[in-house]
Amino acid sequence: MEKGLINRALEKLNVSDFKDLAEVKQYLKMKYRIDIDDLVLQKRLEKILNEEKAVA
Repeated sequence: MEKGLINRALEKLNVSDFKDLAEVKQYLKMKYRIDIDDLVLQKRLEKILNEEKAVA
């Protein structure tokens, strides 16, 4: 299944480029006009990181 826009942005900016969640939030708001809550971003990031640990 293809990853969603928010998850792709989190992986690209936070995991790969080491940007903080505020920068990811601003990127989504400016590029895609998506206004997302900080808690939602944090939960999705935790899920991504846990999946990477499970695979490794």
